[in-house]
Amino acid sequence: MPLAETQEFLEKDPKKFGVGSEAVVSPDRIAEVARDYRKQNYFLECLTAVDFAECFEVVYHFNRWGASERTCVKILVPKDVNQAPSLASIYKSADWFEREIYDMFGIIFAGHPDLKRILLPESAEIFPLLKSFKGEPKGADVVQSLKLIEEDARGFGARLQGAGLEEAPTGDYYLNLGPQHPSTHGVLRVLLHLDGERVLSGEPIIGYSHRHHEKMMEIQNYLACWPNFGRMDYVGAMSYNFGYALLVEKAMGIRPSPRVEHIRVLTTELNRITSHLLWMGTFLLDLGAFTPFFYCFDDREQILDILEMATGERLTYDYFRFGGLDRDVPPELVPATKAFIPGFKKRLKDYHGLVTKNVIFEKRTRGLGVLTKDQALSYGVTGPALRACGVRADLRRDEPYSIYPALDFDIPTAKDGDVYSRYLVRMKEIEESLKIVSQILDKIPAGEIKTKTPKNVPRGEYYSAVEAARGVFSLYLVSDGSLNPYRLKARTPSFSNLSAIVEMLPGCLVSDVVAVLGSLDIVLPEIDR
Repeated sequence: MPLAETQEFLEKDPKKFGVGSEAVVSPDRIAEVARDYRKQNYFLECLTAVDFAECFEVVYHFNRWGASERTCVKILVPKDVNQAPSLASIYKSADWFEREIYDMFGIIFAGHPDLKRILLPESAEIFPLLKSFKGEPKGADVVQSLKLIEEDARGFGARLQGAGLEEAPTGDYYLNLGPQHPSTHGVLRVLLHLDGERVLSGEPIIGYSHRHHEKMMEIQNYLACWPNFGRMDYVGAMSYNFGYALLVEKAMGIRPSPRVEHIRVLTTELNRITSHLLWMGTFLLDLGAFTPFFYCFDDREQILDILEMATGERLTYDYFRFGGLDRDVPPELVPATKAFIPGFKKRLKDYHGLVTKNVIFEKRTRGLGVLTKDQALSYGVTGPALRACGVRADLRRDEPYSIYPALDFDIPTAKDGDVYSRYLVRMKEIEESLKIVSQILDKIPAGEIKTKTPKNVPRGEYYSAVEAARGVFSLYLVSDGSLNPYRLKARTPSFSNLSAIVEMLPGCLVSDVVAVLGSLDIVLPEIDR
């Protein structure tokens, strides 16, 4: 179905989908629609499903780099059919998205290259996001977990036999990196196929820290959902707070005061700096550099002290509220931030001297783990990993929200799409966030920090997206007008970004895998959710 024909179905409704529009097409036409979007350089931003009494609704959000042109396309899947066409051959990002839907709803995607569970154990017998599922732990007990380990061992043995490696490997072989390897910064497992020390392929295996935030948010009210967002991206929680606040405020038709908007952006940008500092320190430590790690944590601790003044928290922030904030910032916050900035600017010069211009670091990272623009489009990569490919895409400019349009800041990019470029973009982003913070400090207006809000979110469908530290964080909400979300899908940047690592690893050495993985700056709880 050509895009022009699809447009005839589009129902313009800014309140529902912001800058986008909505279309419902038949399942047998969705692949043709997707191909046409792909030709016009749209990426698949989000893909999920909703369980209604009469059918499943599979929901696709396509978007384009630059000035955001988000479009929502849906197909209806009868429950007695329980099958939809796979888009994995058109968009590589659909591979993981469709596996997640299969894992959570049991919907079969015909033509998928490897349709298996992605977050739950293969032995699980539950589909948790079905409305009929009430929390019975069937297929998830200790016996089933032990069974999974045995199955995994047999699968590993089958791979060895398939490669003719029943005994000690002498040619190509398989090796697990993780899930308890310190460089994975969580519990990620990467199954490496090696020829000596050269990587032939690598498969990320996730789900080890799955908590099922999306099911939790269906069984609690909107206010009780707040803590979930600080526990997904626990090092960049303010952006997730921001995304949830914007979503519900859009649905309720409320707008925070200018004071709230300034404080939100101030705390979010400070948190973005702490996130990048944590990434840089641990990334360089993985590569064997100790001194920058201590510098990064020294600077980060000072910012955490400032954020603690406002929030009472140092990590999993739960600070924003619908139409406002949990509390006002204390009088000492602005002076403390101003006192921090001069010393941090000097430290940034130290970082560039220690790392950016370090010939050993350059040789270790340049030309390594290259991601092309086309690959980034296919996998739906966003954030610094995308901007390192030369794409100037940032929702703070492309789909501006809050007071960002009134602020002066640049969107840093690099051109090579390699590990060094991803480092360089984040370093420049720290400087730009500091520029934003400096502009706000003397401009925070007086005013209320809380706005009266309606009791319920109106019936309807709503979508909101923000630029988090790792890329686009978006939320898709289906509200039935009750106290709880009917369906709340969290599209997290690391989920799509990590899936693209399969394109970056072939040809690397084993020692390079740590550098490539670290350059993506993933946070496992936002991937596993």
